[in-house]
Amino acid sequence: MSKTKKQLARYFSSTIVMALALVSSGCTSVMTPMTGTPVTQLPKELLGASRSDLVPVPVVLLARKRPEEYVIQQGDILAVYIRGILPYSDPAAVPPAPPVNFNTSTSELPPSIGFPIPVQDLGVINLPLLPPIEVAGLTLEQIREKVLAAYLEREIIRPTDEVPIISIMKERRNDILVLRSETNMSSTSTGVSARSDQSSAAYTLDLPFYKSDVLNALTESGGLPGINEKNEVVVYRTSRISAENRQAIIAKLMSPASSCSPVMTGYDVATSTGITFDDCMACSDGMVEDSIVTRIPLRMPPGQIPELSSADIELEDGDIVMVESRETEMFYTGGLLGGGQYLIPRDYDLDVLGALAIAGQGLASQSAGGGMRSGLGGPSPSLLFIIRKMPCGRTFNIMVDLQQAMNDSTQNILVQPGDTLILRYKAHEELTNFSIGTFFTYGIRQLFQNN
Repeated sequence: MSKTKKQLARYFSSTIVMALALVSSGCTSVMTPMTGTPVTQLPKELLGASRSDLVPVPVVLLARKRPEEYVIQQGDILAVYIRGILPYSDPAAVPPAPPVNFNTSTSELPPSIGFPIPVQDLGVINLPLLPPIEVAGLTLEQIREKVLAAYLEREIIRPTDEVPIISIMKERRNDILVLRSETNMSSTSTGVSARSDQSSAAYTLDLPFYKSDVLNALTESGGLPGINEKNEVVVYRTSRISAENRQAIIAKLMSPASSCSPVMTGYDVATSTGITFDDCMACSDGMVEDSIVTRIPLRMPPGQIPELSSADIELEDGDIVMVESRETEMFYTGGLLGGGQYLIPRDYDLDVLGALAIAGQGLASQSAGGGMRSGLGGPSPSLLFIIRKMPCGRTFNIMVDLQQAMNDSTQNILVQPGDTLILRYKAHEELTNFSIGTFFTYGIRQLFQNN
């Protein structure tokens, strides 16, 4: 074999080795192409929601209004003293002194005088020599007048006798369960590691009715959500679920969405065909969830006030308040970026260029892994695919030209939780790097052989 043939054989063998290394990396756009819809062809519904412009919801909206007068309901305990009747005493004898009741340190009520009379089911109380008296929805003064009128009507007491003494011994309270899923995130070379503690923090609160609201539940369990918790409070109204309907309601809550309605259209320039996007937000009517689940946002766009009624922020006995963790609000990387997972900021936006910087691969970086490296002077990878998962479960590929995104902010779209970022070379970038690598490999080999 001549010297020229041997050189050509070595050249082609080097080329084959370089090509096999390129293909085996799994990052080649020539051998394993990906398709996606360009950013300019996307409807606004798929561009992602901004977080930077959101402002905190005023905390006063999360607290129930303190009543001007205490209204008695089932669960309250009254302190009642009626001279000669409660307790009974002989008219000729000196009546005993009424008991004085001091409340615990957790109660804001003043000391009360009298014997405990609980407000029973259906909001009635039972007093000596009287039929049950309905007191639900009345103030203390109204109850005092009603009791006095009942005794006077039956001539049990005289108008000149002392009026009954009625006060509140113990206010009704609600047992509220609060679940906080704040997690401890630790940074690693590939982003954020999984949490070390898999359990949620649970708080059992015993709140008086006038403090049974979302704000007090958060305050008693550690305050407003931290940076590792979502800016949302979810209230499960277990007090509204009857025992006989419990299984049916839970089954409806856990059932998947029925169907998605194709209402958005796009265009795929790669295949020159139309694309139909699923409007996954319209898949479920939400009637069952709305009846027993209340979702309260803690950040809103400027100028918008959440439509929160008193029933939304007030809590009843047995309700569950949950603040979920943000551990699922991550984006993932692949391709030339390597495998990794990274936590998305909670209160400000993260665009694709910022995500590349967090992943350690800025556009001008020469450290792209896999395939031919651009360290020999070739172009850097500039084609990014975002695999975005829709609420109904399907995924959608978005194609971003990073060179255009650097100069056009409309193409530098926001990264959303669950996105997977795949960095790849364009075909001409890959071929250029391949040619440069082959040339330098062959030239260096010849240089050593000639010496």
